[in-house]
Amino acid sequence: MVKNTNQSEGQPIYPLIVILEDAKKGYLNAAEKIKDEVLALLFRNFGDQKIRYINELRQLVYRLGDGSEIDQFTWSLLHRTCMQLKNGFRSKTKNCLIRSVINQEKIALQNYSTAIQQIQQYDEMRSVLQQQVNGIKTVLNTIKEYTAKSYC
Repeated sequence: MVKNTNQSEGQPIYPLIVILEDAKKGYLNAAEKIKDEVLALLFRNFGDQKIRYINELRQLVYRLGDGSEIDQFTWSLLHRTCMQLKNGFRSKTKNCLIRSVINQEKIALQNYSTAIQQIQQYDEMRSVLQQQVNGIKTVLNTIKEYTAKSYC
């Protein structure tokens, strides 16, 4: 495989890994704190899903042989996004926590969309990302169906 000199193949994946790491921590932390047993179970499952996604993406980057660094602009964008996510998961109320989960998944979908656009020539990577997008959409639908109302 010929490497693109302008951007490494794995570069669009790194922001997704960071976002998934924060989501994993948020879900697992929320699962411990929330008193609703069904939501606690869902949050644990969603946290486990994020762990699987992280592992898939890391393996994909490893197979590509990509050891490039994340540029400063990407780091600052990620930091801003992660701070928004962390603040939402710190919420004390069930309603605000649910709203935060929904917002977090929407942010993830936006980042996946950007990554998919950047890697159009890599079928394997695009396929993995699209499968993960479908899983994230399922999480959103599950939360919305369980709660069946608007929060915050």
